[in-house]
Amino acid sequence: MDTISPKRVKACRSTIRLSGTRAVSREAITSSSEQVLTQAPDISSRTDVRFEQILASVVFNEHLTGDYWLIEVEAPTIAGRLSPGQFVNIRIDGSLAPYLRRPFSVYRLSPDRRRLQVAYKLLGQGSRLMKSTMPQGGVCDLVGPFGRGFRLPENARRIAVIGRGIGIAALPTLVDDAAKRGIEVHGFLSARTAPNLVALDIFASHGFPVVTHTDEQSQGMVTDHLVAVAEKLDFDGFYVCGSNRLARAVHALADRKHARAEVAMEQHMACGFGDCHGCVVQVNLEPSGRDKAFREVCHYGPVFDTWEIVNASA
Repeated sequence: MDTISPKRVKACRSTIRLSGTRAVSREAITSSSEQVLTQAPDISSRTDVRFEQILASVVFNEHLTGDYWLIEVEAPTIAGRLSPGQFVNIRIDGSLAPYLRRPFSVYRLSPDRRRLQVAYKLLGQGSRLMKSTMPQGGVCDLVGPFGRGFRLPENARRIAVIGRGIGIAALPTLVDDAAKRGIEVHGFLSARTAPNLVALDIFASHGFPVVTHTDEQSQGMVTDHLVAVAEKLDFDGFYVCGSNRLARAVHALADRKHARAEVAMEQHMACGFGDCHGCVVQVNLEPSGRDKAFREVCHYGPVFDTWEIVNASA
């Protein structure tokens, strides 16, 4: 069954009282000695808990490139307060397949922040139903915005964004936001094949350089190019989404350069706000990795500092 049943719910603020358990205080989850979350946490501990469910009008739902499609919907109450890196949960209306909502990164926002886009890969039954049941003029049942997004350092001048496959879809909102702040962005994008490299037009529209890497044409990893460029240029931050292997490589480079590094985690989710505990991962509580805990990706993330995630389960 759906986590949120009304057609439209009011924005939720501060603390949510979770079904079947009491709401707990922020202090209850901040102790570094805690190893496992045994109670549902106060969702406001690391995110601004304001989300709502809407039936959004579909502006278009069309082929993007390769295996990817792009849907744009009218969602001003969600788009207006969404931060780069946050996500929405989408439900296929009138169908029990897939049974649960699916989380999707927001690909782009319209300049007036009334519309949002989601890029999705045609892979399973759910994504194919998104393509066939959400035509232009139809509706899209979505909830959001959810999660903690990317953070740009103050006075940043240059950042690098690194993505692979559908993980690239989490990065364009950050690229757009950095461009508005006058921050130079270098892209390092990877995919199995050239048609599956998304967002190249977005970098071009801002005049930002981008290095591409495909499995069919290149050996090694796209981070090999990143390391080479980082030897010549200083970056104030590194932002990655796509695989654990990419995250480890970016973390190692950022650690040597003493720069911020963040990773957007890809994880199966159901509710999107911490009630179901279905997206739990082990994380480091401090950079040395001595103390660890289990955290829900949906509200502690999906964006984490790379040191929180890299080697957390080693």
